[in-house]
Amino acid sequence: MKKRMAAVISAVAALAIVLTVIVTAFIYHGIYEESIRASLVEEVDILASAYTPNGAIQSLYKGSGRLTLIGEDGSVEYDSVAISAEMVNHGDRKEVKEALATGRGSDQRQSDTLSIKQLYEAVRLPDGKVLRLSKEASTLLAFFSLSAGPVISLVIVLLILVVFISARASDYLVAPINALDLDNPEDNRTYDEISPLLLKIARQKREMAEELKDKERARNEFEFIVSSLSEGLVVLSRDGKVLSFNKSAGKLLSCSLELGEHFITLLPFSEGKDAVLSSLKGEDGEAVFTVKGRVIELSAYHSGSGAVVLMRDISEKSERDRMRREFTANVSHELKTPITTIMGFSELMKDSSLPSDKVVEFSAEINKEALRLKDTVSDIISLSSLDEGKLGEKKNINLSSSVKEEVDKLKNKAQQMEVTVKWEVDPALTVRGWERTLSEVLSNLLDNAIRYNRKGGEVFIKGERAGKDAKITVSDTGIGIPEEAISRIFERFYRVDKSRSRESGGTGLGLSIVKNGVERMEGSVKAESRLGKGTTFIVKLPLGRES
Repeated sequence: MKKRMAAVISAVAALAIVLTVIVTAFIYHGIYEESIRASLVEEVDILASAYTPNGAIQSLYKGSGRLTLIGEDGSVEYDSVAISAEMVNHGDRKEVKEALATGRGSDQRQSDTLSIKQLYEAVRLPDGKVLRLSKEASTLLAFFSLSAGPVISLVIVLLILVVFISARASDYLVAPINALDLDNPEDNRTYDEISPLLLKIARQKREMAEELKDKERARNEFEFIVSSLSEGLVVLSRDGKVLSFNKSAGKLLSCSLELGEHFITLLPFSEGKDAVLSSLKGEDGEAVFTVKGRVIELSAYHSGSGAVVLMRDISEKSERDRMRREFTANVSHELKTPITTIMGFSELMKDSSLPSDKVVEFSAEINKEALRLKDTVSDIISLSSLDEGKLGEKKNINLSSSVKEEVDKLKNKAQQMEVTVKWEVDPALTVRGWERTLSEVLSNLLDNAIRYNRKGGEVFIKGERAGKDAKITVSDTGIGIPEEAISRIFERFYRVDKSRSRESGGTGLGLSIVKNGVERMEGSVKAESRLGKGTTFIVKLPLGRES
């Protein structure tokens, strides 16, 4: 910058010097020429006043100019330099024509070969003749040539001086700029012209600092989010080496990941390797494999600089899919049996020769299977509603009223089974949930307690406060449940004794409805039983909110 500044200053100064010399020459040449013309006019006027027609004109002028006397017809009567008789007629000369016409004329003519200019001034004499005086004047080029030596020497000296001064001036000008503290732009004391730049630098510095903070904050947030993900994330280079990963990736693969190692060597199955290789070649890939009993879903996506691998544990999803398939199969089976029975008996009843007692018997069987079909469909609908979770807004429900209502509904069935139902619930006790869901939970627990009881048996329902929950206990003196079956009784369509369950009309969905309903209301349920001694179900539900 300093060299460029010095060069610019020198060039500008040199140009100024040269222009000054040229302009000065033009000005002085003009003054020089004007002074010659002024003296020419003055001298010719003096000569004209001293002229007498009969006087000796050659003795009239002794100056350095050229004096000429021209007649009215343009003929040269006298010339101080040339022989007048040999000179051509001057009547067409500009200065002569102007003098004859107006009394005074002037002109200038430049030599084509010499660097001189001839100035003419003519006046008309009283006798009608014209007196002309001319002098030589140097042209601008000649004027320059005469002063070239001194002028060039002066210019050279000035240029040397300018180069020296510009070098020192550039050092002086640049020194404050070199001393700027860009770490603290606003604290500098320098040229006013630089102040806007320093303010802009300070503003941009603050903006950059804020931007860096934002980026650092975003990076920290990203790292926190990635590290908190339950899904495994691995970023790979073009050659399949690990560039970045989170903790979940190592946990899902049950191994330790390290930066720079080949990710493909860590994958347990060829499906995963093929998916990652495809992504590195430009095509996204997916795979599912099992690692230590967990089902892992791997998705590999191609990126411009490599690949991104996402992994997640889909064991629960796989289990739900398996249960859904089993549920569908069980539903098909459970519906197929009563429908087949109904179709079979109705086909037999089409025979007109069928005895009336058989018609009554077959009609009873059809009615029994239809009721069983209705109960199964009703339970399936209840489970579907619970699975979808579209139950509306929770509210406080009086537990005593709900238990009394369900006991009244099953009173006839209890009498038919010769089972006594007793209940004891705090009248002020409320639970938080949905009336329909609570009704289904209580109905299924009571129905099972009656259905799988013995003749002369008892069912006892108790509702009480237990800390922050309402505790509901449903006990019976029935057949009980084998210890090995207790862990499965809440599975859909699971029956401890299939033959007795079918005879009693059970669908195998009641306890599944109980478990799903209780969990939807954020409660818990468990069973305690001794084979042949009876079963107790303990349900805990959140207490109702105080208004």
